Amino acid sequence: MIKSILFALTAAILLSGCADMMNSMTPGVKVIKSQFDGTTEIVQSSVSSSASLTEAWHTLGFRWNENAPENVFLVVGVHGVHNVTGVSFNADGNKIINIPTASTLTEYGEWSTRQFIMPLDSFRIIATANDVKMKVSQIDTYTVSSFGPTNKNAAINGKFIPFLAKIDEMKE
Repeated sequence: MIKSILFALTAAILLSGCADMMNSMTPGVKVIKSQFDGTTEIVQSSVSSSASLTEAWHTLGFRWNENAPENVFLVVGVHGVHNVTGVSFNADGNKIINIPTASTLTEYGEWSTRQFIMPLDSFRIIATANDVKMKVSQIDTYTVSSFGPTNKNAAINGKFIPFLAKIDEMKE
């Protein structure tokens, strides 16, 4: 009995440490100053937005530019060669759909990605929700991944707060 309790406790400690380690091993937020016109861009490179291996393997990255301060650009990716045609979110029951594309083409490679643009207010809803489902549409199908505090293992979870904090610093 004591051995099984110790085993469960050790496993819980190790798993909670994995989330912190995953966050530190993935790229973090960067602030980039344009050499062309001196404008600032805040960038979070794409990381996994899937909480489990049983879900579709998606990535999500985002960037903000002081030239468009009320918008966030999303970089949505799927593994393999697929035409990414859309993205929508269900954040704690709040559906955010019909998100416009910011690029006309999917970039292909090991990961296929497309950029979308959404209002900063909608992005904040996604960033602060407990349970987020991300639906990535392709030509004739879609896949879903999940993140947020309820879905602890998604690498994207630790990326929202630093990104928003940098935006808030810029807007002060």
